[in-house]
Amino acid sequence: MDEFKKIANVIKKSDETAPHEVILVLDATSGQNIINQLEEFNKIIPLTGLIMTKLDGTAKGGILIAISKKYKVPIVGLGLGEKEDDLQIFNAEQFASAFTQSN
Repeated sequence: MDEFKKIANVIKKSDETAPHEVILVLDATSGQNIINQLEEFNKIIPLTGLIMTKLDGTAKGGILIAISKKYKVPIVGLGLGEKEDDLQIFNAEQFASAFTQSN
């Protein structure tokens, strides 16, 4: 984790207001471990957004609801497959609809 702090410090040398965006990419199949990852990263560098990947398999991404409510970090994207086009901008209404239909 210290490496991330070093990277942020190096970036700040060229722009004091940096980093402008810090987006954490999380694997949906990690389950509750996602919360630990988010907390640790957020301690080092405050997050501005999340992308959840691997939502094309058995993972339904229910943890997103808990994360969004507790940490107030916006979900900016979803990975629904392995191709570039499978990375989508997060739409809360579509996600909620798909999530409730699959349960």
